[in-house]
Amino acid sequence: MASPQAERLAEQHRVQQVTLRAGVSRDVVALLRDLFDVDNADRTWPAIRSMLAAMAQQQHGTSATLANTYYGQARIEAGADGSFLPITPAALAEELLKVVLDATGIAAFKRAISLGKTPAEALQIAGVTLSGAVSRLVLSGGRDAILGNVREDRQAVGWARLTDAHPCAFCAMLASRGPVYRSKQTAKFEAHDHCACMPVAAWSRDEAWLQHSRDLYEQWQDVTQGHSGADARRVWRRHWDDRAT
Repeated sequence: MASPQAERLAEQHRVQQVTLRAGVSRDVVALLRDLFDVDNADRTWPAIRSMLAAMAQQQHGTSATLANTYYGQARIEAGADGSFLPITPAALAEELLKVVLDATGIAAFKRAISLGKTPAEALQIAGVTLSGAVSRLVLSGGRDAILGNVREDRQAVGWARLTDAHPCAFCAMLASRGPVYRSKQTAKFEAHDHCACMPVAAWSRDEAWLQHSRDLYEQWQDVTQGHSGADARRVWRRHWDDRAT
């Protein structure tokens, strides 16, 4: 298992990223509330989209910077040999931003209107979908930085998924799979909108199991015994949802 200091650094980093996510979500909702004209949606949307894209790009860089600071601290704590220059993740692609912002912003608003929602309700729905999508894009900066650093740093053995204390069934399932080692670096970090999980670096195979991930692994093995594929995921979701009732 990871040392208490390594655990503390990892959780501190996750909280920093979640705090960044919360600020981004608030700013997205405030921007829609202040500038989106429900009676002239098509006219006001392009300017809002441009501001959202600029915000996402800037905070994507902030997320990467936070991740690289954590990575350097974790590397020192682990006693890793030699020096290492953290990577800088590529900026978000402009076309990706446009597609995601349109789909979760104005398209979500119009879809809600077509389903009979009032303009105020539709705007609220768009705020939720848009803030979730933008925050996911923003935190991809930090997530990509950690995965890229692990891939390039020969002292790191892999990464582990760190969740909050109450992950959803999807995130708990992914965390239950345990560490992703360098030999499996084709694996991507899967994150949904509003996701609070982050990858954190592992420096030894014993250390790679963080917090309650070993317990989640054992739960998954027990709950899904005799099941596979989509059936195993259904059984797991039922088990996870039943825990909250």
